Amino acid sequence: VGIHSDQEIAENKSMPVMRQEERYRLLDHIKWIEEILYDVPYSPEIATLERARADFCIHGDDMPVNSQGFCAYDEMRNAGRLRIIKRTEGVSTTDLIGRLLTLSRNQPSDLGGASPTMGLRMSADEVIEAAAAGDSNAVKLLRESVQQLVAKYHISSQDAAALQDQIQTLETVLNQKPRDVRDMQDKGDESQSQGGYARTQVPVQLLASTRRIREFSSAKQPTPDDCVVYVSGSFDMFHVGHAEFLKDARELGTFLLVGIHDDASISKAKGQNLPVMNLNERVLNVCACKWVDEVIIGAPMSVTEDLVKTWDIHVVAKGSGHKRNAGEPKYDPRFEVPKKSGIFKELPSRWPDLCHDTVVERIIRGREEYLTRNKDRARREDTYYETKKISNSVAEA
Repeated sequence: VGIHSDQEIAENKSMPVMRQEERYRLLDHIKWIEEILYDVPYSPEIATLERARADFCIHGDDMPVNSQGFCAYDEMRNAGRLRIIKRTEGVSTTDLIGRLLTLSRNQPSDLGGASPTMGLRMSADEVIEAAAAGDSNAVKLLRESVQQLVAKYHISSQDAAALQDQIQTLETVLNQKPRDVRDMQDKGDESQSQGGYARTQVPVQLLASTRRIREFSSAKQPTPDDCVVYVSGSFDMFHVGHAEFLKDARELGTFLLVGIHDDASISKAKGQNLPVMNLNERVLNVCACKWVDEVIIGAPMSVTEDLVKTWDIHVVAKGSGHKRNAGEPKYDPRFEVPKKSGIFKELPSRWPDLCHDTVVERIIRGREEYLTRNKDRARREDTYYETKKISNSVAEA
């Protein structure tokens, strides 16, 4: 796998959300990778293949364009050394950045309550539906959400005013008749689009299937001789901090079992704006980590005696020393059972400053750049999905 430097990405796309060292180190933990080439050019050359000792290179069928406006893989294609595969639909940096920029996602949510870290997450559709149902608090909650964001992330007064103006526009729409609202949605009203670009369709979701889970799963089962280590969490927006924690946990035994909490439990515990990625996406992320032997999908928030006995768990590990946990009480009732059994272990975080809030703060700081990036990338994604073919077979360019 070849990976680009921050400078190379910034010159051809925009500044990456995850920093260079974070991206480089993460690849060490992905189970399909045998070798890594660092600082490769955005537009690969024959010399890049020779350096990699590779016969050909592979890319998805959503071909990227470089800073000169040409296909980044033209040299590979012209030399007959490019292989094209179908992109994995629903996996998109553009979509993830969009979720963080808008603080919304297509899922049901309770309009009451707010996140302790980022305020309330609501989509425009949810606000319209709430208003149509006679909920007069919908717009008020949105205004409060913006105020929380402004205070926490020190958003400029200009950006804050722009957000409030958008809410005012939305309030005007809500005061119209339901038919008028539907008509405005059908026309793709640009007042509710990012950067003036109205998407032609909702971003495609990653569809859950047993085949896809099987492709990611190790299908390994613990033996009577294994020392089973259990960890649990949300593992939202999987990053190198998660991966190195899992590596450290795996070293405590011979079989690593990872419990991943469901969306509703995380929203209840951490706030409605979380998780950013849904359960299926988070499960596949964790399964891609080479230290993981098995995953429990929708694991309980607390480690129960039944869970320990069912899986014959010998060690329960939990991360510590992370800045997101600063100020929290040391006693955590979720781990009472393993503590009483003497099988509880704490692992100090190797990346104590990297978490969900870190990523959000980066996006807020570079808000205008990411809005511009997403407007262009969203247009390309829409074009791809509108013109895609049914065939899923691997094809040579």
